[in-house]
Amino acid sequence: MSDEILMAGLGTVGTSIALALRHTKLAVGLVGYDPDPKVSRASLKAQVIDRVIGDLRDFPSESDLCILSLRPAEMIPALEQLAPKLGGGALVLGIGPVQSPIVAWCAEHLPAGRAYVGAVLVEGASAVDAESEPDPQHGRFSGGVMGLVLPGGTPQSGIDVAVSLSHILGAHAFFLDPAELDSACAATEGLPFLLSAALMNMSSSQPGWRDARRLSGQTFARATDLLADLNAKPAAQSLAMSGTSLAAKLDALIAELNEWRTSLASGDEEAIVRRMSDASDAHTTWLSARRKGDWEAEETRVAPPVQGPGVLERMFGLGTRRGKK
Repeated sequence: MSDEILMAGLGTVGTSIALALRHTKLAVGLVGYDPDPKVSRASLKAQVIDRVIGDLRDFPSESDLCILSLRPAEMIPALEQLAPKLGGGALVLGIGPVQSPIVAWCAEHLPAGRAYVGAVLVEGASAVDAESEPDPQHGRFSGGVMGLVLPGGTPQSGIDVAVSLSHILGAHAFFLDPAELDSACAATEGLPFLLSAALMNMSSSQPGWRDARRLSGQTFARATDLLADLNAKPAAQSLAMSGTSLAAKLDALIAELNEWRTSLASGDEEAIVRRMSDASDAHTTWLSARRKGDWEAEETRVAPPVQGPGVLERMFGLGTRRGKK
């Protein structure tokens, strides 16, 4: 067993997890990897991690825990590099909004005695306010949620590690199937990007865009803000991986838009008011619950509480951090 955890992917999510682990008393070092070497070097300089590796094939093969927080399209290629080196009993915790194809790949290719657990993390209540972007230094996921996907045959030790990490992050853990997670994230993650892109493409291709762009202000900017600084290729790859789930959500959205179109075309003001009121009420209800961050009253498969020292503490012990040069 190694006294190091591999952190593959040092973006916002990976950095937040690394910082949360750093603020524990775990006697463990953090080995960092990111597809962009500049990101790895910056994380090392900021002391988010203890050392970096330039290739996933160089990770410590005796490490019992690998946390992947890469783009969905990067997950399976990363697993292809890691799988041959994983020691017996190793756990890979893959964090991302698309899990079904990754779980299927692991079922076929992950060596026996190694486990994969999927997860998606959602920030705490402050994340709903655009002006108060949560700082990873101060617990980005504290008060948030951690949805866990447990493939068939997942050992209890793997479940315990994932739940223990959720408690370190301050997030409420609950269980769901890969298809359930993919469907939910398609509605809350993928579809908003598609809507922004569709609105921008439609608007900019219209004959009147030359004048309309001069009249576009805050409303249009907010509706298309997700496209700011967008890297088109990886975004498209991620959308393609959740294509089936997104197609189902698009069908539902098209049906909803057709209802709006019928009401608008007929000038049915009563129907328009009703639909707008329903949307406003639903948004208010969701936003209120999101800000409170209290979902335990709902019928979800909530993970059990951790009693006493968590499994991560038992794995790595407590004491002085073992940083590596």
